[in-house]
Amino acid sequence: MIRHTVVFTCKPNTPQQSILDAIEMAQKVLPGITGVLSFSMGKDLGLQPGKSGDLAVVADFDSIKDVEAYLSDPVHLDYIKTSLSSIIETRISVQFEVGT
Repeated sequence: MIRHTVVFTCKPNTPQQSILDAIEMAQKVLPGITGVLSFSMGKDLGLQPGKSGDLAVVADFDSIKDVEAYLSDPVHLDYIKTSLSSIIETRISVQFEVGT
């Protein structure tokens, strides 16, 4: 299994409601993309101030091909354009094998 993890930091002064709206939309549309085995997205709890992002995504896939298909899926790309691009300052991701 491949785990895709993304940590985002938001632009300064991003309204909290905008972050919550982006999370809600992600949870509605992204888990339905073909190949997604599990999906979660949430806002940072603030347990390590200065050492964390603002929100994160964790999604699991059977294969690298499934991850690549997800990353280029029109639903995923539209979500980025309409829900994330206006609020995200930085993004970092890792993909790694789980259970090997």
